[in-house]
Amino acid sequence: MSRRRLERAIILAAGSGSRLARADTPPKPLRAVSGVPLLVRILRTMLAEGLRDVVVVTGFEAERLEGELVARCPGGMSLRFVRNPSWERSNGLSVLAARAFLDRDCVLSMADHLVAPELLRRVLRAELAPGACALGVDFDVERCFDLDDATKVRVRGTDIVAIGKDLGEYNAIDTGIFRAGPALVEALDAVAKDRGDASLSDGVRALAARGRFHAVDVGDARWIDVDTPEAHARAEAMLRVFGDTLDDDDGERTGPVDPESLEQYTPTWVRGAPAYREDHFVLADRPRARPIARMMSNESPFPPSEAVVRAVVAALTRGHRYPDATLAQELRTRLTRDLSLDPGCCVLGAGSSEVIDLLVRTFVAPGEEVVVAVPTFSMYESRTRVAGGVPVLVPMDEDLSLDVPAVLGAITERTKLVFLCSPNNPTGRRLDDLALRRILRLGLPTVVDEAYVEFGDDDRSVAPLVREHPNLVVVRTFSKAFGLAGLRLGYALACEAMTRLLNRVKLPWNVSTPALAAALAVLDELPEQSRQRDFVRAERRWLAAELARLPGVTVFASDGNFLLLDVHETGLSADAVVQAALQEAVLLRSLASHHLRRGHVRVSIGTHADNRRCADVLRRVLDRSERRPQPPAG
Repeated sequence: MSRRRLERAIILAAGSGSRLARADTPPKPLRAVSGVPLLVRILRTMLAEGLRDVVVVTGFEAERLEGELVARCPGGMSLRFVRNPSWERSNGLSVLAARAFLDRDCVLSMADHLVAPELLRRVLRAELAPGACALGVDFDVERCFDLDDATKVRVRGTDIVAIGKDLGEYNAIDTGIFRAGPALVEALDAVAKDRGDASLSDGVRALAARGRFHAVDVGDARWIDVDTPEAHARAEAMLRVFGDTLDDDDGERTGPVDPESLEQYTPTWVRGAPAYREDHFVLADRPRARPIARMMSNESPFPPSEAVVRAVVAALTRGHRYPDATLAQELRTRLTRDLSLDPGCCVLGAGSSEVIDLLVRTFVAPGEEVVVAVPTFSMYESRTRVAGGVPVLVPMDEDLSLDVPAVLGAITERTKLVFLCSPNNPTGRRLDDLALRRILRLGLPTVVDEAYVEFGDDDRSVAPLVREHPNLVVVRTFSKAFGLAGLRLGYALACEAMTRLLNRVKLPWNVSTPALAAALAVLDELPEQSRQRDFVRAERRWLAAELARLPGVTVFASDGNFLLLDVHETGLSADAVVQAALQEAVLLRSLASHHLRRGHVRVSIGTHADNRRCADVLRRVLDRSERRPQPPAG
């Protein structure tokens, strides 16, 4: 039996690693894992276990790889290189390229397998008969990170009897750490001469057929094949948790946790998703000598009525109980009754923003696509990104109307959801019924957000279409026309097959009892609600006419409780206009970052006093701009 101390290791690092490497990244063995190149981590583990004589087989970008490794080689290690001219073929040819160094029992390792020192020790301690080889195998199959791509092994007793990625019956996984010598070279040489190529697994099979390849149980020692971006992210997470040795008893990991490191525990798509900016709310709520005109968030200018306030206060006396299911059922009944829909066709949410998030989480997996016509409400894009989905942004026509052919052309086999908004925020345009029907014919889940539908001169909804189009979801809210933005209540209308899916994902108790009570109370005041909407429509017409008189300002027709202004011909940017208005306590919304091609500002309809103040302020801002000396031409 072989118990001689081993000092030589052969590392196969010839392949291109195409699934992990990209044009803008170093070769896979040099990809940093938690700040240290992958192969340098492997060399450190080898040296720690007494393997001082290391031979690296290179091929793809050999000069770059060899130069980096020489510069980073751990002290006390002898590092030599062998180049495999056939590196684009199977990895068995890399073993044959190093045959001169496999004249004795050695450790053989892949360049992309990170292993705990304990795993390497177990393979080194294995007792082997002369001429036999061994492979470290993991019998805990379920913990393998990428089982589909892993090399499977069938073990009987201590002998390997079968190996391969597509093995049907197996009970262990190949960890990429071998004990090998001249016998493996001979077996691979025979296969290569017969077939013109040979994989390492071919050599294992040839020796296993003669009972000369054994399995070494690595126990619970950790390891991972860093072969894909997903595996790379998992390897970094393992190192963060278990330290550089992948051992949770690593005594070197001391000191406080860096708060910024917590971000690394999130999926990559969450790391890349910006938070919704609420700066405008902070500005609006800041104490001022002069009250600010809140004309930036499309809120209602009317506070809740006394009846709504009484309903909310009464509901607060039940605040120690979970939200009232009876109230929720009554609200769903009232919201669906006029549409001749069953109450089960309504799903309630904490504002329409939660309903939008719910739709994305129900239908979109990481990497799948959501088609969004822009410019529009930013939540469709942001919630898609947070879920790991891919927003496919389709620009509207030059006149800011929906480009239906472009939307249809953006649909692919990966599309899972389409978001439309009618009237659209921020353009104020209403969706044409014929255009909607063309999109619905695709059969894809299609969302029409009607947050502003009540403000149109014709408050007609597309909600009746859910009876004939089961893929349609209509989203509504109590935040705008009903003036309950601070209480957060929205809802979706859809066929029952659709709402069953949404209810599987929806959190229970997501709408509070005070919000339910407020919604029911406000529905008891429909005549007053109608009067308030008439006021908003009249003020919208008045303000549009006033702003259209301003030089360089274009006002878009709107069916919402807001107006979109194009200010680029004034010579001022959208941000400059907003900042100048803020100096006079009027808060507007710049849309410079909302996928619009020019400088645009959105103005919410407020009280008549606020609207008049807004018109006067913008007139003064632009008048000052016109009087400002212009730089000489050229």
